[in-house]
Amino acid sequence: MNFRKIFLITLVFVMSMSLMLTGCGGQDQSSGNDTTLKLGVNVEFLERADGLPALEETYGFKFDRDNIVTMKTGLTYDALRNGKIDIAMGFATDGRIPAFNLVNLKDDKKFFPVYNPAPTIRKEVLETYPNLAEVINQLPPLLDQKTLANLNKQVDVDGKEPEDVAEAFLREQGLLKETADKKEGPAIRVSCKPWTEQLILGNMLIDLLESNGYRVEDRTGLGETPVLRKALTSDQIDIYWEYTGTVLMTVMKEDQITQAEEAYKKVKEWDAKENNIIWLDYAPANNTYTLMMTKERAEELGIESISDLADYINEK
Repeated sequence: MNFRKIFLITLVFVMSMSLMLTGCGGQDQSSGNDTTLKLGVNVEFLERADGLPALEETYGFKFDRDNIVTMKTGLTYDALRNGKIDIAMGFATDGRIPAFNLVNLKDDKKFFPVYNPAPTIRKEVLETYPNLAEVINQLPPLLDQKTLANLNKQVDVDGKEPEDVAEAFLREQGLLKETADKKEGPAIRVSCKPWTEQLILGNMLIDLLESNGYRVEDRTGLGETPVLRKALTSDQIDIYWEYTGTVLMTVMKEDQITQAEEAYKKVKEWDAKENNIIWLDYAPANNTYTLMMTKERAEELGIESISDLADYINEK
């Protein structure tokens, strides 16, 4: 047998063994993927002590770190929809949840802190307009989780303008008056943060106040919490929507609270005493962290809550 034949026989043998080994490894990996769930989270949530490690401890399970994909939060929704991951971290009122047929897993052990939005207003403005609180407090009870997510969807997915979505919602709810007596007094300066949900809420306030005869100055999209609170306490703006958990943890430096009424009461009492800021009624919607799945995948695996997810992982 010449050298060429020996070389060819050896090459065929090596390739055959390689394919056999690869096939065995691939079969094991495929089998594992049938029961192993991939999670998409941002780096901050993965690493912070009150993020994923604390969530796992609370619910008594642990994700295989090889099956965790880190990405920006805004990318998790598409990755979930496209089947690149099975579970994703997101925000509970994001418009892509209803648009992409996703579901929030129920946080049945109340791990995530509450972020209920409420109008916050300078005390002096309420003293100037005694009936103002009654007018504005018609709005928050209408904004539950599903409603706010669908309003966000109309902007972020359907391409509508926040001001158009806000006006249409108020008309649908019968909150816009055709005629109203013009109120005497200074214009109410309305502001908000520069992102979808806040722009919708800010424009709701503008339309609601104008339809009730108040003069309004539009200062929407001014900035985030530090900018807006400074503007509120320095008489640069009069009202904007804030989230209970944001003030509680980033301004007051308190521990997170997972009960809506408890968080609201604490920030309301503190701001009234320390800053002459009045919190009006809060909305039922809670724009907190959430774990999401596609509705189809969740139903396939029988997962409705984070406890169900923990049971599924622990059984595998």
